[in-house]
Amino acid sequence: MRKIWIIVVFFLLIVSEFSFANDYLLVFAGAGMRLPLDVIGKNFEKQYGIKVVYDYEGSGRLGNKILVGQKPDVFIPGAEKWAKLLQKKGYVRNYWPIAYHIPVIITPLSNTKINNLQDFLRKDVRLVIGDGKACAIGRISSLIFKRAGLDERKLNIVARGVTVKQLVHWIEGKNADASIVWHADAVQSGKVRIVTIPDKINYVDIIPICEMSKALHPMIAQKYINYLLFTGKSIFKKYGFRVVK
Repeated sequence: MRKIWIIVVFFLLIVSEFSFANDYLLVFAGAGMRLPLDVIGKNFEKQYGIKVVYDYEGSGRLGNKILVGQKPDVFIPGAEKWAKLLQKKGYVRNYWPIAYHIPVIITPLSNTKINNLQDFLRKDVRLVIGDGKACAIGRISSLIFKRAGLDERKLNIVARGVTVKQLVHWIEGKNADASIVWHADAVQSGKVRIVTIPDKINYVDIIPICEMSKALHPMIAQKYINYLLFTGKSIFKKYGFRVVK
């Protein structure tokens, strides 16, 4: 009888390991992290044989998906706000910072109208700004305007983007004179002019790696989170992010 139980346990371990190896991981992530996370996902799959499936959108849209019942294994929003909110509501068990999101002004390469935030008040300046309900950079931009003493209603905002990548694309195509985006996205573009925002009015945020309370693959999720925090930082740094030490 003891031999039979040993065989059964051995068989279950083999089945469990096989299932684990052929499983996948669903990660919700802000669109601004696509480049480093795509590389990390491929490396993780190569090392562990586990496919990482990403859903990239604005953090607000992804956060609301979770609130209406969708269950990613890991959530990587572009701002700590969503980590705190979802943790308070019981959706996030814990979270860790991996890098910083630093807002900057961008303009087309040949456009020299904008040299500071006060130039946003010029009547001949067309702005594209993030939608505060859809993406983290939109909410942060509004906070920066308040700190700078700018009335957002008086700015010539011609469009609002739902992701930071959309804002960068519009500026690359010269569809507007300026926007506020994350520093890493501006660096990755290489096709825009970057104007820094003074520290006293800027809002630097962290990028949190969220462990979900209702993850469908919790063991794989923990392995992926550890991989991000110990191996992924160098990849984030390569793509223009300032990583947390």
